[in-house]
Amino acid sequence: MSKKRIWLLISGLILIITPFFINIYSIYRLISLAIGIILIDVYLATNQKINIFLLLYLPILLIIFTYSIDYIKTYTLNLKPIYVLENKINSDVSLYNSLFYRIYKCGNNYVFDNEYQKDFVCDTQLIQNIDVNKFLNSAADSYKKYHHDFIKVTGKISKISGTSSVELKEYTVKDNSINGYVNFIDTHKLVAKLNDVNLTGYKIYDYITVVGLLDSYDKDSGTLTLINAKLEANNLYDDYEMQIIEGECSNSIKEYTDNLYTKCVSNVYLDYKIDKYELSYAIKDGKVILDSILAQGEKELKDGKILYKLPKFNILSCNREQNIILSQNEKVDYTLCDE
Repeated sequence: MSKKRIWLLISGLILIITPFFINIYSIYRLISLAIGIILIDVYLATNQKINIFLLLYLPILLIIFTYSIDYIKTYTLNLKPIYVLENKINSDVSLYNSLFYRIYKCGNNYVFDNEYQKDFVCDTQLIQNIDVNKFLNSAADSYKKYHHDFIKVTGKISKISGTSSVELKEYTVKDNSINGYVNFIDTHKLVAKLNDVNLTGYKIYDYITVVGLLDSYDKDSGTLTLINAKLEANNLYDDYEMQIIEGECSNSIKEYTDNLYTKCVSNVYLDYKIDKYELSYAIKDGKVILDSILAQGEKELKDGKILYKLPKFNILSCNREQNIILSQNEKVDYTLCDE
């Protein structure tokens, strides 16, 4: 055996074995493996007695063997894999994609994902938020920039499909718009494919934040699709400021919504900063319950009736079926409960 052939064999083996002893993510480890396999094949090619089928299939067998070893030691020993390509989302989040699995890098933590089944597993706060109007206004550019990246988008819900998906569209807001209403623009839409997410508390026109992998763009329908999507919990509708619009007074009360009446009050609004809702609409929409409003008031008990003194108005609670919103400028008349 010539020295040249010996060096081909030794160099090939060294280049194949060495990457398994280097515990870092680097494309050079994969390049080293590839060159090592090529050198082993060249070494065999210089042997005139070598079977041509072995020459053709040995590289495939070496790839399968080294891939299997790489997978086993990565999965069992939590070592850095070789057969991966890095998709760097930002300095905190990266995806290491292999043929049958991927690994999420979340800060200093690593999560193994067999067969690409897991939704985004990192803290969604690690990804920069994108406004849906900006994202869809240049849909083709957005797709080109973020294709195969995990992204986070916030916008208004334009459609809900059971527990399987939500749809967001570009929108415009009218002056003095209430109850979350906007005008949706039908040119493009973003569809987030979800895995049995509980969407009970969400309604059309609600703000929502979705995180998912930008998978496809259908130019004909203008649809961009997120897969492996999840929702980011937000507290956009947790805090509000109550506002009252006083109206004409009369001796009788007026029905406002279920179990709620008014006297000398035209309307009550809940200002969430991002949206303003009528109290009646917010109650029907499930954004707030009457008990949570009452809990904010100072209670005053008289003749079995409770007066809740709130910052902007009062509520006279006669019973569970009759609660009356009162202006603070009017003297409380407890006999209203008898109407």
